[in-house]
Amino acid sequence: MNQDKVERLSVTIFRIDRTLDLPIGTQLKGQIEYGIGLGVIRPGQRLPPVREVAEWLGISPVTVGQVYAELKRGGVLRGRTGAGTFVADLMAGWPARGVRSSEIQVAIDGLVTRARALGLSTSEVLGLVSARMEGGGLAGPPPTVMVVGNFMQTTLAYCRQMDRLSEGKVRFLATTITHLQTTPSERHRVDLCHMAITFAHRRAEVARMLPGLGVAVITFIPSMETRMKLAQIDPGSLVVLVVINPEFAGSMKAGVEQFAPHITKPAVVLIGTPECEERMKNADVIVYATGADDLGLKFPAEAVHFEYQHTPNPHDVDRLVAELTARQP
Repeated sequence: MNQDKVERLSVTIFRIDRTLDLPIGTQLKGQIEYGIGLGVIRPGQRLPPVREVAEWLGISPVTVGQVYAELKRGGVLRGRTGAGTFVADLMAGWPARGVRSSEIQVAIDGLVTRARALGLSTSEVLGLVSARMEGGGLAGPPPTVMVVGNFMQTTLAYCRQMDRLSEGKVRFLATTITHLQTTPSERHRVDLCHMAITFAHRRAEVARMLPGLGVAVITFIPSMETRMKLAQIDPGSLVVLVVINPEFAGSMKAGVEQFAPHITKPAVVLIGTPECEERMKNADVIVYATGADDLGLKFPAEAVHFEYQHTPNPHDVDRLVAELTARQP
């Protein structure tokens, strides 16, 4: 690859919010993962050097280096000797030919065993297979993708959105990381799938749980409904943002400030903490991260509250559908 043609990510995309009670490294890691998840940081982009990021943010190069190293271990970033650090192509999660070939081999073995039991000749079996491969048989089912999320109801909603975008060309099944870990029978549904998709920061974990199945990432964007609700918040309202994962606190706050620039200093609190309950008591508007209601978050009756909701990026869904259907016989 010609290094001069590789797009380099501007260091100005990174920011540290020193009003947040969060480690600087945690904020930086979350910004990179969240940026990838939203498609703001794209596959193949070269990240700024460690020292440049450290100088821009006014932090230790050691902190930046540790974040880069951790994301490399998780497969989110890739290092190239003498070239720098790059964003991995997290869409490149397609099953290896050898894995799928072995599945076909198992099916062929079963076919041969059954054909011999029925007394069919080799030429008869080959004729039946040839007719089916050339379209003489019934069309097979659409490709199936396992969507691995954090919360079941939210993941089901994502699947419905992707079903609609794919127009039935691909089938999407919902599961969660916890469900895969605790429900052995869930693996039977995985066996029906052509591949799995999940979030950027969970890809390595899901890949370890589903060996042999390609695991890719698609990006998510703030929903139009969320953008409209943020824009409609009255100026001067006391706004509280409730987060689940502290790594994404800074990114969620930045997103709210982008779509509601008229809001002054929204407070960010972590779900389940005493500060969270205290802040919400006095809030005019509560914006909560996806899944907070699943975790039992209770809202004051007088406060306006809504989810900071995302939706699958239509461009990524289109690419996914095009690649999968192109692989169908």
